[in-house]
Amino acid sequence: MPVLPNRRFPELAAPGTALIGPLPEDAKARREAVTQRLLELARVSLAIVDADAARDCLLPTARVSISSDDFGYDIDLCNQLRKGLLLVERLSDLDVVSTVWRIPPDKPEVAEILLAGTSYTGQVSGWGKMEIEPPAEMRKAFEGETTSLSSADGNWSSVFVPLRDSLDDVVGVLELCAAMKPAQYVMI
Repeated sequence: MPVLPNRRFPELAAPGTALIGPLPEDAKARREAVTQRLLELARVSLAIVDADAARDCLLPTARVSISSDDFGYDIDLCNQLRKGLLLVERLSDLDVVSTVWRIPPDKPEVAEILLAGTSYTGQVSGWGKMEIEPPAEMRKAFEGETTSLSSADGNWSSVFVPLRDSLDDVVGVLELCAAMKPAQYVMI
């Protein structure tokens, strides 16, 4: 029996793509395999990450920025979203980090981190970079298209997936970012 693509998200990897296992040694083949694995992880994550919680976890007073530290979260919805992000990160043997991005209504030219999983993603963000000018691939995801981005140096690969709420509106973008080399954590 043939494996059919997802009827709603045909751009995502076909069901049955492995989430774990060995990767090719060749750099280009490895990057493609990691991207396919991230696309499959994205397909699975759409059932785990609650987009309605992503839409509503900021309190109404914090949805329009007054200052850079003006965030008010609904703790229950925030915890529900964070649990989903942490679960998604554990589904693959890749060094994956997940982040939900949003476009603030009063600043359409930037994207800001709504919530991150275990860490901030390494490719387009980093520590202290809560607002960024979104790359073209992230912009396409905010428009409803799943895209991928690999860094020029070959260290990172990211997939950007639109998060659609129960009304089928794009309320954010889920970034799944994998390091091509194992993380080197330094304990001080």
